[in-house]
Amino acid sequence: MNSRALPLPILALLILPLLTACERSTPFVNVEHFQHENGTYRGSFIDSGLIQVSVEFTLEDGIVTEAEFRHLVGVEPQYDWTTDEEPYRSVIQQYEEALQYLVGKALASHLQNLHNPGPIVQTEVDGYSGATIRAIKIISAFRDALQRGVYRY
Repeated sequence: MNSRALPLPILALLILPLLTACERSTPFVNVEHFQHENGTYRGSFIDSGLIQVSVEFTLEDGIVTEAEFRHLVGVEPQYDWTTDEEPYRSVIQQYEEALQYLVGKALASHLQNLHNPGPIVQTEVDGYSGATIRAIKIISAFRDALQRGVYRY
């Protein structure tokens, strides 16, 4: 063994802080606060390999002028956006209300309001409230779309 070589545990202790510092040097960026081109955007929220929420929306001067779901799936219990079965149809309506809340508004100052969808969503469902829908999935899909850039001009 070379007497000048550092033992592995000591080497690991020297390198670990450098790796950790690199990880923290990339701060979280709220992409909705940047100036985005006018156009139509598409984005998705995917979890465990399943597309749960996919949106398409149009931005004009930072204002959402149109927004629709391209795909919406509930995981537990499992349902999709085409169901007419209650209470799932009404839960889907809650998601629609949350999405349509953004239409006509500046994305940069309103997207974060979906973190608390209770005051936004009016449809009542037994066992579900506007506060319990997973509006963070909509937020994630919007951020994904903004990071991808314009889908169509």
